Amino acid sequence: MVLVSECTDVIAFGQVGKIYLPMRGSPAIQVRARIGAMPETARQMTAMINRIVGMTVIMAVDGGGSRCRVAAFDTGGEVLARATVDEHASLSLGVQDTWVHIQAGLSALRRTLGFAPTWIPDRLVMGLAGSLQEGRRAEFLSLIPARFSPVLVTDGLAQLMGATGGKPGICLAIGTGSVLHWLDAEGNTGMAGGWGFPVGDEGSGAWLGMQLIRHYLWHRDGKVKQGSLINAVEQRIGSSVSAIQQWSTQSQSSVLAQLAPMIFEHASQGDELALSLLEEAAAVALELVALAPAGLPVCIVGGIGEQLKSELTRSLGTRVQRAEGDALHGLWQLYAHHPQLCG
Repeated sequence: MVLVSECTDVIAFGQVGKIYLPMRGSPAIQVRARIGAMPETARQMTAMINRIVGMTVIMAVDGGGSRCRVAAFDTGGEVLARATVDEHASLSLGVQDTWVHIQAGLSALRRTLGFAPTWIPDRLVMGLAGSLQEGRRAEFLSLIPARFSPVLVTDGLAQLMGATGGKPGICLAIGTGSVLHWLDAEGNTGMAGGWGFPVGDEGSGAWLGMQLIRHYLWHRDGKVKQGSLINAVEQRIGSSVSAIQQWSTQSQSSVLAQLAPMIFEHASQGDELALSLLEEAAAVALELVALAPAGLPVCIVGGIGEQLKSELTRSLGTRVQRAEGDALHGLWQLYAHHPQLCG
């Protein structure tokens, strides 16, 4: 007997219809599609679902301070579905919230794949910010049912494996936070930076936001002259002591990182303060790269990293290479080819 899930509304190939979906473990069946004179769409839906039913599906989660990206892969590394949740998936920002946001991503994958609400992947491989702290790590893993077969690594390792394709190289990741990871020719991995905001994460979006607030406070004290960036940050955060202290005492990295785009905007207009902040960010990023084995190719990733890439390339030259894939592909690489790094 073939089990099917509830009749589900789907959007496939530009058409809206209803299908009966086979439950995992059932034999392939003909999809009954009521899409109104669209037999080709029904055949396409049948082929897609029959390909997925019975397949081992790996769910990858790339979690940082600003968003949670998820993808479903088959064992050959083909992407079956992707989704993004515009919430953090950083253990540093909240263990329970991170699991809630990952479950939201899982729900989005279910909808995209057309699976029943009870479906779970065969393996859950996660690269999350803040996962090296043992207390948070243990608390987080205790929230996940064992049937998910969870694997947890740091987001920086996932980015490294995706960017280099699992080959020797360096990944400089600069987004809300910052970290450097490398894989050498002997298969050894290393890490520098990534100690967390506010003490670490130099050159990151959060770090840039903190530096901007600091310079605005100095301006209020008469130590920094007026400029377009100073004017913009005053309009953004307010000029009263009460409003300013809401920002001067702010410790959440994702909030301070929201100020980083205005620095790039005003740097493009020639603002001296903005240009100096970006020069400083590039300098501390280069200091991280210098800590890795010499001569390895360097991939620069992350929202802030992409915007600093031209400045960094002036110093690193031909060592800078285009990333082969993203952190989600890196997590599949870890699952498929480097299980020894998933401990």
